[in-house]
Amino acid sequence: MNRRLVPIVAAAGISMIVIGFALPAIASIVAGGRQATEGLGLRGNVDMILYDQSGNVKDERHIDNLIVSAGVEGVASRIAPHDGSVNPTAPYNYIALGTSNTAVDASQTALSAELTTGANYARIQDGTAIYSTASGNKLILSVTFGPGQATGTLRESGIFNSATGGNMLARQTFADIQKAAGDTLTVTWTITLSPT
Repeated sequence: MNRRLVPIVAAAGISMIVIGFALPAIASIVAGGRQATEGLGLRGNVDMILYDQSGNVKDERHIDNLIVSAGVEGVASRIAPHDGSVNPTAPYNYIALGTSNTAVDASQTALSAELTTGANYARIQDGTAIYSTASGNKLILSVTFGPGQATGTLRESGIFNSATGGNMLARQTFADIQKAAGDTLTVTWTITLSPT
């Protein structure tokens, strides 16, 4: 073998050995970086079914919704309370309705035009919300606004942790739903929790 090639071949051999030892470490770092980015995702949708006084379906909607920033903060505070802005002991199980079609935005903390409280309207609490793992990890809230409740033109809905005021978890707008005095409206929110 040419004497000039011996140092080059030796250096190449040493480099290959070093690379061989380094590759598993690099792969471990890359895999570890990927694991570090895993987290919890929240995705929601709302189903609304409007019935007339005879029980016939008048209108039906199935819409994805936005989990707002205050809602994410609320979920974090439920896991580990860390400041005084969100009550960690109040569950998000009240469904509200409103009349505004202002676009949803993550910074919102309330409905844009929630119906006023009174004899014909109040947020309704689902005290027996369901958590199901049958087809994904889903939290299901469902309430019914009966005849005389929430009558009028409805354009928005949200989930809250209080009968009035409180913190909003999610909000969605939709094309007008005209609820007559004798109609019944069922509102079902489904929040799907999944690893990201």
